[in-house]
Amino acid sequence: MRVSMDQSYPSFTIVINTLNRGAVLQKTLESFQWLKYDGEFEVVVVNGPSTDNSEEVIASWLPRIRAGKCDVANLSVSRNVGICMARGDIIAFIDDDAVPEPEWLQQLAEAYRRDPQVGAVGGFVFNHTGYHFQYKYGLVDRFGNADLTPSRAHPQLSFPKSSSFPHLLGCNSSFLRSALLEIGGFDEEFEYFLDETDVCLRIVDAGYLIGQLPNAFVHHKYAPSNIRGENKAVRYRYPIIKNKIYFMLKHAREYYSLDRVMQEQDSFLQSQRNDVNWCHGERLLSDEDVKRFNVDMERAVEVGLQRGFEGTLPDGLITPAKQQKYAGEFLPFEPIHNPNAKCLVLVSKDFPPGHGGGIAVFSQNLAEALAQEGHIVHVITHSPDIDRVDLEHGVWVHRIVLKDRERTPEAVSRQVPQHIWNWSASALAEARRIAEHRNIDVIEAPIWDCEGIAFLLDGAWPLVTSLHTTLHFWIASHPEKSADSKWMESFGTPMLSLERELMLKADAVRANSKAIVEEIQKAYGFDFPVQSTRVVPHGMADVAVSAVEDSDHRGDAVNVLYVGRLEPRKGIDVLLEAIPVVMEACPSVRFTLVGDDTLPGPDGSTYKKAFLKRHSRQAWLSSITFAGRLEQEALLQAYAQADVFVAPSRFESFGLVFLEAMRVGKPVIGCRAGGMPEVVEDGSNGLLAEPGDVQSLAQAIIKLVDSADLRDQMGRAGLQRFQEHFTARRMSEKSGELYEIATAAHRERANSL
Repeated sequence: MRVSMDQSYPSFTIVINTLNRGAVLQKTLESFQWLKYDGEFEVVVVNGPSTDNSEEVIASWLPRIRAGKCDVANLSVSRNVGICMARGDIIAFIDDDAVPEPEWLQQLAEAYRRDPQVGAVGGFVFNHTGYHFQYKYGLVDRFGNADLTPSRAHPQLSFPKSSSFPHLLGCNSSFLRSALLEIGGFDEEFEYFLDETDVCLRIVDAGYLIGQLPNAFVHHKYAPSNIRGENKAVRYRYPIIKNKIYFMLKHAREYYSLDRVMQEQDSFLQSQRNDVNWCHGERLLSDEDVKRFNVDMERAVEVGLQRGFEGTLPDGLITPAKQQKYAGEFLPFEPIHNPNAKCLVLVSKDFPPGHGGGIAVFSQNLAEALAQEGHIVHVITHSPDIDRVDLEHGVWVHRIVLKDRERTPEAVSRQVPQHIWNWSASALAEARRIAEHRNIDVIEAPIWDCEGIAFLLDGAWPLVTSLHTTLHFWIASHPEKSADSKWMESFGTPMLSLERELMLKADAVRANSKAIVEEIQKAYGFDFPVQSTRVVPHGMADVAVSAVEDSDHRGDAVNVLYVGRLEPRKGIDVLLEAIPVVMEACPSVRFTLVGDDTLPGPDGSTYKKAFLKRHSRQAWLSSITFAGRLEQEALLQAYAQADVFVAPSRFESFGLVFLEAMRVGKPVIGCRAGGMPEVVEDGSNGLLAEPGDVQSLAQAIIKLVDSADLRDQMGRAGLQRFQEHFTARRMSEKSGELYEIATAAHRERANSL
């Protein structure tokens, strides 16, 4: 075996065989950056005759990977090219629409290290949901019939000439390179279907054991192909039928009569007819698809019989000439390396792309930045439809359906509202599922809606509570709620008490500003533990220049942008009162208001409707745009096209919207409240108005509208300030100390019990 880093781990070659799947291939390649393996591995991509952007995707990864070509649309030929190129001790195959979990190679390697007789190893495969399994254990007989019912591995069936043998799914299979070369690699008659089954059978017949692992997980996302459509109905069945007949004649005639083989063939053909008829009835296949099937089946039977009786062609396996043609040198792939990497779980009911609020954006930026440092990061968030798991920019995002959860006695005694408990307890259940195959180091959850309460009461893992605007400050801007005694008794008072418990009993507390710490201590009447509280300013990922290209929009107008919900806490009432003052002084100004404008104001009408009605006769009304909620790309364009950004909140624990504007060089206007003064330096990168003061806000806007030089100066200062203090990388680096504090505190508490 090739000598690896610590002299004891075999080297791997990961082979991807791809054809017209550039978009998903990119995701598969990205996932390798988070593989945790104590040895070395290389990546080989063999591209078929693709006509999409696959070649460009592969080129973007050079020289980190090795690239090969296969001139025909034949998976076995492509796999053999990969085998000939490979220089690792073990060749691991993964589909171009699949993603491995970080421990994949490590767990595969352990099976080879335990027993030198092992020649092939594979693990479990999740289906497209990432939540349920497509494949666990399988056995196949000499007719190519699969049995997927076993609940355990069957190593006792790994012996030469066994009538039924262990099977590995092609998208998660590995083989000793020497064993593959010994049997000649893949039989190139199998352009698709039964290709890996034939190899597994020949590996067993060559005297090797096949290891079936209950881990080494791969997520298979089922990208469409020329065989399978978007709805996963098989449209092109020629290779399936032809290869099934070829396989039976190749492997079953030694054990069964030709009549029995033909009976199996007839039974299989009828099953194909039945399946096509069902798919046609369900409108998954068209009339043309059915006609094509009938033609393909006739041809497949003819060719399958002919090839089956002829046997394997001499040039249908790997030859010395092929090996020499594709020879090369081992090229170690360099994943993200962090010797102190942790497994971190962030809980955030709201998460992009469906949500763009402050907590959602913070969670996404933190998660992705932590992943870029090499941590294994999971985000547990809400799903409106089905449970599913996806790897998104290096983050395992678990979108789970909210379920009714019985409150524990501790939750009942604290009067945790049922809907609050349902989400927190659902997230806890998902964390427990993650922990079944990966050790969790730290959980982090926001104070808003007490999302971490089930974790605090459970106590299984260190818990970090992140501070954002709390219920107390929300109630302050909704006085009607504090006046509602029934609401306060059933929700307000219990939640305020839960917030207090989470802030005092969490293993560590993340504060995004000094102001939020001081304001909370004053409002709730306690002091945060100094040893477990850290101020870590929010950070954001930089944004690609192309995504925020400024278009020729300006003319003579100065564009003022507001982003936020249209509600009192965000100061929308103050801004709407200030707009007429600004328009009178500066008629060329244009205002764009982005955010949910469906929320009712004090009189029951929305702020948008009330404003439009009140000023319906004003000539300047056409200069005011209520844009509503925007998708991310449109929001980036709105920031790019703005000249001034304004967010006159009565309170913000931090104010991520200011960072969004600063990172594209825009001057900002906020208020002297909460954490805003820690982001906006008055007179440097923007201006601060007095919270709730219409005239103060109007004068700040007019000051910036009147001076292009001042806008440019403050915009440049804002961009510099963002780059020095508020990047996502800086936030993630500072989070490391926070997680160490939480881990130590949790360990100390456990030891004291």
